[in-house]
Amino acid sequence: MPGCPLGIDIPGFIRLLREGDIGPALECIKKENPFPSICGRICPAPCEEACIFYSDGHPIAIRELERFAADFGQSKAEKVVAGTKGKKVAIIGSGPSGMSAAYYLAKMNFSVTIFEAAHEPGGLLRYAIPEFRLPQKVVDEQFSLLKSLGVEILTDVVFGRTMMIDEVFMRGFSVALLATGASLPLFSNLPGSSLAGVYYDKEFLYRLHASNKEDARQAARQQMIPGAKTVVLGRGEAAFDAARLSLRLGSEVQVIFEGFEEQAGVSEDILKESREEGVEVHSMRALSIVGDDRGFVGGVKCNKLDIVDGKGGLTLEASKDEPVILEAQTVIIANGQRPNDFLKQVLPQLKWDEDGSLWANEETGMTSVEKVFGCGSVMTAGGSVVAAIAGGKAAAQKIIQYLGQSS
Repeated sequence: MPGCPLGIDIPGFIRLLREGDIGPALECIKKENPFPSICGRICPAPCEEACIFYSDGHPIAIRELERFAADFGQSKAEKVVAGTKGKKVAIIGSGPSGMSAAYYLAKMNFSVTIFEAAHEPGGLLRYAIPEFRLPQKVVDEQFSLLKSLGVEILTDVVFGRTMMIDEVFMRGFSVALLATGASLPLFSNLPGSSLAGVYYDKEFLYRLHASNKEDARQAARQQMIPGAKTVVLGRGEAAFDAARLSLRLGSEVQVIFEGFEEQAGVSEDILKESREEGVEVHSMRALSIVGDDRGFVGGVKCNKLDIVDGKGGLTLEASKDEPVILEAQTVIIANGQRPNDFLKQVLPQLKWDEDGSLWANEETGMTSVEKVFGCGSVMTAGGSVVAAIAGGKAAAQKIIQYLGQSS
C-alpha cells in the first residue's frame, strides 16, 4: 500500500476479488481512486515494485486486477449529490488532476466548473495516449461520471485569452484551481533537431489524435504519417507510445536511449509488448540528426555503447568503433515535459520553483496568488497519471479546508 500514491487498500480489494466479490472490490478501490478503469490500464504500477514478490521477479499483477474490477465490477452508479450546491470552484484544465479534484469537490457538494481550452475534455488522457492503451470510450465514461455528480464542463475556453482570472472571480467563483499540466517539451540541443521530419513525442501524439477528426483527417494525417523508417530518441511511456503508434502506421521503428533496459522508463510489460510488435530497442548515444540538402531528416548518427565493469558495477561507455548512421525519415524526440509558459504571461505574479514547476504553499496548496490553487503536473513538471490523480485529490482536500475556514 505505501507504493500506491492514492493509498488504495490493495490487500482489501484483492481479498474481495479472491472471494468472488467483484462489485465490493471495485467499491473498495473507489474509496481512494475514482478512476480505476484509467489507472488499471496506464498506471506505471509503483505498487508492484513495492510488492513483497517484486524481488523474485513476479509481483502480484495489481494493475491488471484493478482493471478487471473496474471493467467487470458493475459498480453502483454514482449518485448526484442532493441539495443546493455550495460555493463555486473553477478548475482550469481537464486532465487527470483536474478530473480528480472535480470529483472530490463535487462529492462534498461544491459547485464545480471545469474550463478546458481544447475541443474535448481529458488533457493528455484524450490527446496524448493512443487508443490501444486507453480507449476513448473509457475517458468518455469518466466525464459522464463527473457530469452525473453535477460538474459543469466547458470546452474551447482558453484561460488567459478568452477568460482572464478577474473574470473567474467576477462570475462568483470562490477559488480557482490551476490544473494545466506540463504540455511543453523540453527542447533538445542535439544538432539537427530543427530539421523537417523531427517531432517531439507529445506533439506527435497530439497531432495524430487531432487528425482522427473527420474535418482535419486528410491534411493533418498526410503531414504526420511517419516515413518508412522512424527513430525515437529517448525513454518513457510517451516515447514508446509514439514508437508503437508509428509502427501501426506502417513505419519500421527503432527506440534509442542511453542506458540499460531497466532505465527505459517503462514497465517490463510495455518493453516486452513493444518488441513483440516489432519495435527495435537499442542502447546507443545519439550524436546528431543527419539531414539532406533539402533540410529533411535522413538519419541519426549514433555511438554504440559497450558494457564496462567498473568499480561501482556495470556501466556503459561509448564504443571506440566508428559511429553508425541509422536511416530515418522521421525522428521523434522524447526529452521530457515542462509547464506551459502561458501562465507566466497571464499571471506574472505567480511564483515558480527552480525546476520550472509552479510553487504552492505545502500546507495550504495555495499559490502566491490569493484564492488560486495548483495541482498535478504543473506543480511537478511532469509525472505519472496516478500521481496527477493523487495531486488533484490532495488539492481538493486543501480547497475544502480553505473554503470551510473562510465560510
